[in-house]
Amino acid sequence: MYFVLVTWFLFQWTENALYTGLFVSFGFIPGLFSNVIFGVLVDRYNRKTLASLAGVLSIIVLIMLWAAFLMDWINPWGVIVTHMVLQTAGSLFRPSLQAFVGEVFKPDDLPRIFSLSGSATISGSLAGAGLGGVFSSFLPISLALFIVIIFYQGASLMIYLLNYEPLFERKDTKHSDFFKEIQSGFKYLHAHRMLYGLFVMMMLGQLTFHTTLGFLSVYTRDYLQKSALVYGSLDVTFSIGGIAAGILGAWWWRRMQNHIAIYALLTMAVGLGMLGFFQNIGVAFTGILLIGAGTSIVRALLQSVQQIATDREFHGRMASFRMLCNQTSVVITGPLFGWIANENGANFVFLLLLIPVAFGLIWSWFQSKHPRFIEITSKTA
Repeated sequence: MYFVLVTWFLFQWTENALYTGLFVSFGFIPGLFSNVIFGVLVDRYNRKTLASLAGVLSIIVLIMLWAAFLMDWINPWGVIVTHMVLQTAGSLFRPSLQAFVGEVFKPDDLPRIFSLSGSATISGSLAGAGLGGVFSSFLPISLALFIVIIFYQGASLMIYLLNYEPLFERKDTKHSDFFKEIQSGFKYLHAHRMLYGLFVMMMLGQLTFHTTLGFLSVYTRDYLQKSALVYGSLDVTFSIGGIAAGILGAWWWRRMQNHIAIYALLTMAVGLGMLGFFQNIGVAFTGILLIGAGTSIVRALLQSVQQIATDREFHGRMASFRMLCNQTSVVITGPLFGWIANENGANFVFLLLLIPVAFGLIWSWFQSKHPRFIEITSKTA
């Protein structure tokens, strides 16, 4: 919700898509350095406490941003720097909760729990995108951000109320040298090479998700020549596609099994092509629906596969490595896409995204033949 609101405001204010690209990209730069460290922290310390600390930091940062909007002390670089701090807190928050799930449930429950928690996460972010689009049409930015802060407070309260009773002791009770633990994470990743393929496909899902959300405001205003109301409606449609995919995630897993990624990436590719090639409002709604569904399936179900394939004591580090891949892709492409949207039109952003997604489709076919991938995806979801 926050992301959609601020990207719309930033483009409306600056009328320069390059700032949108910098906002999307720079937010992830701190994560390139912090993710590896956060992974070790998550595998060492109380995961509920770490998630709570990240939640409180996020609330403080949002209150500062809200106050700046309220007092009219805002400027583009102030918004971008604030976003960088908020994304850094998120880089601790997400792996903490993901590793928490692996610590408190029995192994037989993990396919179902990871699928449900992943779908809940994606559905929440998509529903937030839809609400953010609606709020950007009808509410001032200061009031909309205040609503965002209330939701963040609710999330922090829920974490505080969680009953944290680990079912499994971590093997490494006496912590080794911090840098050796980082090194052991890379060794584990290298020894389990199927994770590389999963990281690549999830990276494509995350890149498409963030780029679509980031540049949808530019696309609606400049390419479709439509109002904030249409922008909000497109965001809602994006959410509907994602939530439908979340609800049908278990069916998709059971039906597609080792082909879950192939058809999800194909759905994304069709949606991107529709946005890139056709300047038609009906086609745009269909395309955004397909992108919402495809990215949700890739991010939720493949994240479930990754968690099941990872030993418990490495959940934090592997989650952080995954986020490192995701964020690196956004950091590299954000300014480039911003410049292209400014010079050639926002539809070219979606056409360019088709290139890595096409390579991802080829990669997913080879991944579907991996014995461990077949073993995990053949389990009933």
